[in-house]
Amino acid sequence: MKKPFLYLTFFLLCSGALWGQSLSFEEAVAKMRSGNQKLKGIEKQAQAATEGQKAYQGLYYPQLSLNASYAHLAEPLSLNFNDYKAPIQQHMRAMIGGLPPLGQGLFAPLLGRLQPYFSQDWRYEFQKQDIWRVSADARWVLYAGGKVRAANKVGALNSEMANIETKKTEYALISELAERYYQVQLAQKALEVRQQSLETAEHHYENAQKFEKNGMIASIEVMQAKKAVTDAKREVLAAEKDMQLARTALNGVMGSDENDNLPLSSELFEVAPLQALTYYQQQAKENFPLIVQAKLKQQMAAENVKVQQSGYLPDVAAIGKKYLWSENLPLTEPDNWVVGVGLQWNLFNGLQDKHKIAQAKATQEGVALLIAQAEKDVQTLVKKLYTEIEKQREQFVSLEESLRFAEELVRARDKAFSEGLSTSTDVADANLYLASIKIKRYQALFAMDKTLAQLLETCGMRFLGGRENYEF
Repeated sequence: MKKPFLYLTFFLLCSGALWGQSLSFEEAVAKMRSGNQKLKGIEKQAQAATEGQKAYQGLYYPQLSLNASYAHLAEPLSLNFNDYKAPIQQHMRAMIGGLPPLGQGLFAPLLGRLQPYFSQDWRYEFQKQDIWRVSADARWVLYAGGKVRAANKVGALNSEMANIETKKTEYALISELAERYYQVQLAQKALEVRQQSLETAEHHYENAQKFEKNGMIASIEVMQAKKAVTDAKREVLAAEKDMQLARTALNGVMGSDENDNLPLSSELFEVAPLQALTYYQQQAKENFPLIVQAKLKQQMAAENVKVQQSGYLPDVAAIGKKYLWSENLPLTEPDNWVVGVGLQWNLFNGLQDKHKIAQAKATQEGVALLIAQAEKDVQTLVKKLYTEIEKQREQFVSLEESLRFAEELVRARDKAFSEGLSTSTDVADANLYLASIKIKRYQALFAMDKTLAQLLETCGMRFLGGRENYEF
């Protein structure tokens, strides 16, 4: 009689197919792109880098601003001439007193008429306390020693590096998705093998009971057959748990609901014969994301050298100002508009420029050395992955012959048991051996598929899933 968990497993596997629904590897990749939060976060960083690149482009254009200010002085600004009143008055009196009587009579009335002015405050206020300004200002950098061009180049490199980081993250997630996806398929195949073993063990147990009733075998053989059924049930339960864990891991990578259990339609596949090892090593040398990013950093370091060298050159900018409204503007500021050209040239800053240039060159040389080592390391990694795929293919082919032997062994042991020439232990061992060979074959396929995804990730190539996509 079928057990409830077998019905449940069959329902989960077939319910999606019943409604025409399944999940191919390509569809799983699409779900991952829309649901994985890590990938979305990296894409936002790439978007931010693109906006940063556009911000650097603004350095080529004039900078316009609207400025308003209010200032209150401690006291009005004025010129004080009071100290000159008494000396001037005395000098005028002495001058008139030294004139002849006719001249004194003529100028004395004039001195009388000027007398009220000497009683006044001789203070001239030329600046009130409250100053109001509203102006439009413009500044346009005409020459900055190459800083603006280098900044735009760095902005473009930053944007490209962010895009490479997005690609690297996406390919790494696809590689992880491939492992999780085909791990579910492996768990499913292992579960099917264990269920078949359980059915075989139950069938053998039923036969053993019949043979015992007919006096053909001893009761110990029936006990051995029952033990084989118990062991097979335990293996089925363990396989179901492995299936659940693998499915949970897959949903985690896709960022989907844990209850999303559509059957998977992309089967485990044997990787077709690969191209020459040198092909993949060259692809990795040119496209391995970490190497590409390191080369971009090397270009950024070169631009940084130019920026630091530009410190020896002057900065030239055109400036302009137009007062839109003002009140009590100082006499030194024109109440209209002004344009001009400014130059700034740092002649000495404690040898900072020299040391910054040396620092930038050292960074550039250091990145070059890291790139050289990374290229060597990636060659080794590609060879390791390539060799692993070839090894697993050899294992898969070798297990084909073992599978035929195991199937023949099970058939022979079943026949021998029915003729009383074999024991239940022999039959159980044969069935276990057959199950192990089947699972090893699926494991070899899984290892090939997983390693192929890793190899393509290292080469900067997209893993698409399915044998038909990799007829190299």
